[in-house]
Amino acid sequence: MSSWPYSDDRLRAMYRGGRANATARRFSRMWATAFGLGLAPRRWVTLEVVGRRTGQLARFPLGMADLGGQWYLVPMLGERCNWVQNVRAAGGRATLRRRRAVACRLTEVPVGERAPIIKRYLEQVPGARPHIPVDRHAPVADFEAIAPRYPVFRIAQLNEPGRPAQKRHWWRWIVAGLVALVLLAVLAVGLFVKLQPSPAPLTFPSGAVRPPAGPVNGTWNATAGSVAGFRVQESALGFSNDVVGRTDRVTGAITVSDSRVTAATFRIDLATITINDKAQPQFTRSLDTASHPIATFTLVRPVTLGPAFASGATVTVTGIGDLTLRGVSHPVTFMIMGRRDGTALEAAGSIPVAFSTWGIRGPAGFSFLGSLANHGMAEFLVVLRHGNGTA
Repeated sequence: MSSWPYSDDRLRAMYRGGRANATARRFSRMWATAFGLGLAPRRWVTLEVVGRRTGQLARFPLGMADLGGQWYLVPMLGERCNWVQNVRAAGGRATLRRRRAVACRLTEVPVGERAPIIKRYLEQVPGARPHIPVDRHAPVADFEAIAPRYPVFRIAQLNEPGRPAQKRHWWRWIVAGLVALVLLAVLAVGLFVKLQPSPAPLTFPSGAVRPPAGPVNGTWNATAGSVAGFRVQESALGFSNDVVGRTDRVTGAITVSDSRVTAATFRIDLATITINDKAQPQFTRSLDTASHPIATFTLVRPVTLGPAFASGATVTVTGIGDLTLRGVSHPVTFMIMGRRDGTALEAAGSIPVAFSTWGIRGPAGFSFLGSLANHGMAEFLVVLRHGNGTA
């Protein structure tokens, strides 16, 4: 079963080799704060223990398992868990925090008694399931095989976690509620940014390349398979990803003569760009597609392909052209790869675009918790066929 919002594979990848990566550490700090404030059900606590190497207090957000009227802690990574080593080095002395700090002693349970506790732990702590190689519905006997690898700690001298104080301080609940809302907003924004699919940069189609067929000189027209769009980095609260727009409404042509591209003009219908296959009004407003729906690119200097291109070699060249967006034209330098595939000619590349140069304003909705970079890349993949059309 996949764990929402991350798949089991992605959750395991956060702790590859038994060590938390940057994303896992970020979530750990956030949940440690939330659990310590008592913003989750009673079984969720923050373990505080002195680090065996640093001597500094270390905090770990954990889920407890209860069985037979007793509370237990189980490390989802087994012996590799950092907090396990710290607890052992501290002689089992630690603090569990949930609205208040409670000193406790953690005592390791003998291997022969661990299996039912580990099973109960998986039933009650969903985040541990991708890391322990036994299904929570399996019989207790199946857990006996892994029990030596997963220490279990009995919590002693612990007043009931989460038991509310007799005297209520409503202002604390108000502050805790506000903190919870902020933490949930951080989590929601971070997950939204990280989990949005981000297509790879445009490049040549995969698969075998056919030998070149037909002459290389002449006019080549853009055909089906041509794609253009943009890529802009989105950041929110330390998370980042790429926002990628695409359209297949690309027209135009190039002229090749004596191993050189002597002319090229292309038109891209910006009004048809989609992000994750959906129209995004905020981006069309930023690009002002209502007044300027078409972006154009015109080559201003010939580009030399070299004699090897005609025989099927892939070449990478630099060119200069004029890019027109929102009715404003500016010269741009671009990198492009070109190759022949049977009767087709394929070209893929990108053009850096600083938004201020063309008067592009960032879309609304990214100013509070998130933001977009003030520059991006225009990307293209053009599939051309030999013909008599004009650029």
